[in-house]
Amino acid sequence: MRPGELRMVKDFLGDDSAWADFLISKAALILASVILFAALFQLAAGFKGLEAQEQLDFLARDFKTVVDQAGAESFQEGYKVGNQVGNQEELSFRFDENEVFLASPFGENIEVCVSGEYVHLKAKYDEKSFSAVRPFAFRVLPFNESVLREKLNTKFGAKGSEGSPLTADLLEIKAFLQVSGTEEAVLNAGESISIKKELIYVKDSEGVSAFGCVLVYQ
Repeated sequence: MRPGELRMVKDFLGDDSAWADFLISKAALILASVILFAALFQLAAGFKGLEAQEQLDFLARDFKTVVDQAGAESFQEGYKVGNQVGNQEELSFRFDENEVFLASPFGENIEVCVSGEYVHLKAKYDEKSFSAVRPFAFRVLPFNESVLREKLNTKFGAKGSEGSPLTADLLEIKAFLQVSGTEEAVLNAGESISIKKELIYVKDSEGVSAFGCVLVYQ
């Protein structure tokens, strides 16, 4: 080191204020770097959380679409029994066969809640809770046909089947079904979910007619 440079270093080390300014500058630089890295980390975490929410929204929308399509195929309110051809088809839906489900960070830890009005998916990722809700376009009941017929028989004294049509007022029947479907049924996202179109038969002075609903159950 040259004599002039050595003298400058000695002067710098001997100057308390200059040394303090140097330390403060270094500390500020380190603090700024820490803040920058923390901001980048939070930004990355935010993007991951946003992506996870979008994936859950997609899964809820996909399930709703399948249920709505099942309803749209046979929903003709009040049509005559003679117009109905064949038995109602039972569909099988699996979340774990969906690429979005397999790519999501939730795994099989997605809680599927179905009521008569909506599907509600709940999940946790990175200690955060995520939720996605989609309303159904048609009348949905979160139980199987046996439960449906039992409920109708208990309430109206008939099962609502073709051989045992209901004789109560149509509005009363629909109101009863709406109340019956309000409670959420929790389904396993890792297992097959059944989606079945079902007809409820009603007899009045003009004869026997039927209206449809979609049963969702495991």
